[in-house]
Amino acid sequence: MTYRYIGNKLQVEIDAGGEKTKKITFTNVMDEPSEEKVLELGEIMKALSVEGSELDGVILTSQSRYTK
Repeated sequence: MTYRYIGNKLQVEIDAGGEKTKKITFTNVMDEPSEEKVLELGEIMKALSVEGSELDGVILTSQSRYTK
């Protein structure tokens, strides 16, 4: 079996007042980003969204691949 680390990604979720949550994805982010920096990115993306938008949350995903 082989293991390969692919990387991390962040998905910022913004509630812009519509039916669907707006999802903005950032790939290849640094390993183990601090909670403060992750939320700061979320707040920046909220500020760049339509007026009245709210930060719903940020999801950090670590990706690895295992093969036989």
